[in-house]
Amino acid sequence: MEAVKCAVVGLGLIGTEHAAVLAGSPAADLAVCCDVDPQAKGRVPDGVPFTTVLDEALAAPGLEAVFVCTPEFAHRPTVEAALARDLHVFCEKPLAASLEDANAMIEAANRRGGGLDVGHILRFDLRYIELWRAVRSGKLGRCVHVVARRNSWDTEGKAVRGRTTLPLYLGVHDLDVLRWLAGDIARVYAEAGGAGVVGEGIHDTVAATLRFDSGAVGLLELSWGTPSQTGIEWDSRLAFIGSEGSAYVDIAETGVSVYTAQGPQFPDTTYWPRTYGAPSGILRTEDEHLLLRVRDGRPWPLTLEDARAALVAALAMDRSIAEERPVSLTELVEGDPTS
Repeated sequence: MEAVKCAVVGLGLIGTEHAAVLAGSPAADLAVCCDVDPQAKGRVPDGVPFTTVLDEALAAPGLEAVFVCTPEFAHRPTVEAALARDLHVFCEKPLAASLEDANAMIEAANRRGGGLDVGHILRFDLRYIELWRAVRSGKLGRCVHVVARRNSWDTEGKAVRGRTTLPLYLGVHDLDVLRWLAGDIARVYAEAGGAGVVGEGIHDTVAATLRFDSGAVGLLELSWGTPSQTGIEWDSRLAFIGSEGSAYVDIAETGVSVYTAQGPQFPDTTYWPRTYGAPSGILRTEDEHLLLRVRDGRPWPLTLEDARAALVAALAMDRSIAEERPVSLTELVEGDPTS
């Protein structure tokens, strides 16, 4: 397969990882990286050109695909500019920070006839895929209830505080998976707390109940409260309770524990580890699937409507927290011409 000429726009934590994967993949030709911060040049893989000007990046000769890894509030202008140049776009989750932006991006992709995919990485995580396969097989029966947890380091919360929320940044992962497993979400009721872990007056934990159209119910726990000194970066779990069986995912453990005078460490062995210096893991699987999709049109594991629905559920949680009441998802989409 001829390598796909691509660009990465946005070199924060996840954009830097995407750039490393693409620079090391034989399926990719990383032509350029772009970020508005000139200091981001230090995070660019060796030999890859860097620019702070989006138009320069998108004008790279022979460019075919763009990985949009900017903060979610900045997704829309980058996605629309790339689609206007007839480029295939990978957009990191969440699709956008607002329903208005999400709708505009989807409409731009539809006018082009496609070319926009949203990166919900759990759709490429074999643990979640195997649970979904068990649900799809029917062996677990009807969904009775689901429970998901996604707790992350306090340092991550400090890095993104003020620009996003727990439902948008972390919860959208599980909201997508819960819809995948249990069907459309009808209503959410969320409560948020703040212990000053990531900053005074900032929510560092959220607990929510969910009701699905099917009648099943769910629980979702989100937090930026995991102390970094514990060495545990992610504490994520999922339980699916069916009428005829149950299934579970637990990724609190990485399979490796290292204890030294500097404290405990639990090295990543799944999402973006390094194997003899080369990026590997689930993120590489996701990126290379996108590159193969550019070449042969293979399907993406979620639709733009799936990505939009996860965003709507996250926004409904934010509204529930702000207004201290249950929120029906129809409140956000009534009158929306794309709904």
